[in-house]
Amino acid sequence: MEITCPRCDSTFSADAAELRAHDCQAQCSVCDQIFTVGGALCAETASPPGAGRRWGKRFLLFIIFLLILALIGQALWWTQGYSYLAANAELRGIMLSAAQRLGMDIPWPGPNKQILIVNSQVTPGNDNLAQITGTIRNTADFVQAYPVISVTLNNVHGAPVAHLRFTPQQYLAPPYRAADGFVPHTLVPFVLSSPQLITAPGYQVTLISQR
Repeated sequence: MEITCPRCDSTFSADAAELRAHDCQAQCSVCDQIFTVGGALCAETASPPGAGRRWGKRFLLFIIFLLILALIGQALWWTQGYSYLAANAELRGIMLSAAQRLGMDIPWPGPNKQILIVNSQVTPGNDNLAQITGTIRNTADFVQAYPVISVTLNNVHGAPVAHLRFTPQQYLAPPYRAADGFVPHTLVPFVLSSPQLITAPGYQVTLISQR
């Protein structure tokens, strides 16, 4: 492209890419005048005044927003406040979906003494085995981990002769899953069966609060 010095009217041939690289500034080789090259080429490529500062401010605000979200998330994680948020079915679904995509299980708090056995019954089976069925309930206002269920077999004198433990993975049946957490105010059925669970004169079914 052709450019003209505004002081001495000397005309030169200039490379457009080179001009853009120098912010459309040129220096006359005759009178040493430094001037800005006008025209549509430079007008289209030049940034409007203050554009860089505006984008810098927006980027800074975005970073601050992400930091605030990270702090809130960390506070909920360490205080386990997320278990209260998970009482909402929609939020719990979002949390479980995110955990599944990350290939992890949510560490639900507890379980504690706010989980109760509502009922239980023993059904004798074949080969001197027995099966215990019943229902447990989470009376808390937040999602907890499922407890371990302990069974003690007693003889005719009431003395314990065997102790068995059943994890949530052993006693839960679909659609209930240990990874989903024990939803507040929900009745969940359980089934206890094992080759070691034999018929006995007495049974004691209890919940173990510690995982």
